Amino acid sequence: MRSAELERVARAVDARDGYTAQHSRRVCELAVEMGRLLGLDARRLHHLSDAALFHDVGKLSVPDSILLKPGPLTPSEWEVMRGHSVEGARLLERLGLDEAAVAAVRHHHENFDGSGYPDGLAGDEIPLIARIIHVVDAFDSMISDRAYRPARPMLEAIHELRGATGEQFCPRCVRALEGHFEGVALRGAATAARVVAGSR
Repeated sequence: MRSAELERVARAVDARDGYTAQHSRRVCELAVEMGRLLGLDARRLHHLSDAALFHDVGKLSVPDSILLKPGPLTPSEWEVMRGHSVEGARLLERLGLDEAAVAAVRHHHENFDGSGYPDGLAGDEIPLIARIIHVVDAFDSMISDRAYRPARPMLEAIHELRGATGEQFCPRCVRALEGHFEGVALRGAATAARVVAGSR
């Protein structure tokens, strides 16, 4: 059960930026589905759920002029935005979130090839739950409407993730995302077939 302090933080994120709040909930739900596909046990799924829900909490420290800017960020603004993963990890550590979840929040923008931030970790140096969140975070951002661009089609977003596999994104995690949606499509097709069969 989450502490009252964490619940207050969650409400503060909701009030600050409606997009971020809904985005974090979607990331949490899909990340947990991916974690199951990757065989995480109940304890690690719990850490993943917490980290995914609070992965953007550090944006509370980002000024509105940057966070809510309706367009691309300048290099200096981008540096401020990049600090949100470290700030989020610090806040969650003070509030008593599990160490594994805190580490995932800190590292959810590390790239698989070591070119990410804040610490330039690469490959298996990056916690698996951080790699999962990285993929789902990028995917949900691409398929969502933003002030400065419309949502992209799901297949186009998956294609982009696949193209950056091994560089920006963990190959295992991208495959798990693809596997999740292949499973959804197959279940949908089976349901449609049953409906058609039942109407005959």
